[in-house]
This record gives sequence, C-alpha cells and structure tokens, in this order.
Amino acid sequence: MRSALILVVEDHPINRRMLQAQLAAEGWQSELVATGAEALLWLTHTRPVAVITDYVLEDMTGVELLHRVRRWEADASALPAIPMILYSGMSLDYLQRESRGLDCTAILTKPISRAQLRQTLAPIVAQKLPAATPAAPDDLLTDLLQFGYLQLASLKLSIKNQRWAETASIAHGLRGAAAVLQLKEISQAAAEIENQSRTNPSETMEDAFSRLQNALERLALQLNASRAKPL
Repeated sequence: MRSALILVVEDHPINRRMLQAQLAAEGWQSELVATGAEALLWLTHTRPVAVITDYVLEDMTGVELLHRVRRWEADASALPAIPMILYSGMSLDYLQRESRGLDCTAILTKPISRAQLRQTLAPIVAQKLPAATPAAPDDLLTDLLQFGYLQLASLKLSIKNQRWAETASIAHGLRGAAAVLQLKEISQAAAEIENQSRTNPSETMEDAFSRLQNALERLALQLNASRAKPL
C-alpha cells in the first residue's frame, strides 16, 4: 500500500494490531515494533512521517524514547524533528508533565478512536490516500479472546500464590487490550483486579475474576454465533 509511513511502538500485540487497523482504515501505512530499542534501530535507516509510541514499553518509557530521539536529532542537526505522538492509559496531566520540554507533537489517551487519529495526523501527513480495508473485527476479537484465556490462567495462579505485582501487571495488559476493542465488561473486571492487587487485595477479587471469566465466555459464544451465520 502506498501511503504515509507511520512507526508504531507498542509492546502489546492486540493494541499493535488495533492501531494498525485504525491507521489502515484512514489510508496510512504503518510499521510495527515492540520496544524502544527496536524503534531507535529502525529510525537509523528509515524516516517516517510520524512516530506513535505507547508510554509503557518493555525496555523504556515512551518519554525516554522521545528524549533519545530528540537527543539524536540534536546531534544530527541537518535532520528536522520527527513528529512524535505519545499515547497511554495514564492521565493527560501526568503525560504532559513527563514530556515537558521534549517537543512532543501530541498526546493521546487510550482508547484512541479513528477520529482522534485522523485529527492528530491529518496536519502532519501531507496527502492522505483513499482508505484501505481495515482488519476484520472478528479477527481482532478472536486474538483478544485467545490472549484473554492465556491471561486468565496466569491470573488464577498469581492470585493463588498472592503475587500481587504480577497480578497487577497481567490485569493491566488485559484491561488495556479490552479497552482498545471497547469490550467494557472484560476491561472493567480486569481493572478491578488490577486496582485491588495494587492496593488492598480482598475476597471481592474472586468476584472480579469470575466476572472476567464469564465475560470471556460470552465473547466466545458471540464469536461462535457470528461464524455460524450463513453467508
């Protein structure tokens, strides 16, 4: 596909695919990497029209990546600044404080809609080509369902062993992926598990876990019914 090339830096596979589908629907091509180190290596040989980076990456924060890119650009004075867009589930005020003085082009909070992407990127991209066909929604939901069942097993074990930091991390990833796909029941149950594990784990965590499991089962039934419909 011929269109503006945008680098997406996101360590969560579901969020990566969702963002790529949204960009494709607006006619923009994207390259996907999972870590800040991969992004820095990629930028040494390819010049994107913009970089969209999550705040939480495996090896650094999105703000640290922004800082390194700006420092690299300052050393290579002939290069114009690359538009850098930071996005996260954290509060806008926090992200603005963290990125102050680093020439952050825009800050978006999750979940990001196509309209937000269009409004943010349209002034940056000189010419938008006709929209491409986005990834099939059921395909993304199937990926989320598979991911959710894997995380459910990990959550059960971490809760049983009272490894609360691990529980919070697992629930956080599932909450974010579900929020991007607007699966409120899954997102809310995962958020409750995350919040409790970070503060005061209690018996109600079992209720949240059951709600999460039931929400995933309802999603599975929904997908099975969708596949069974005649063409």
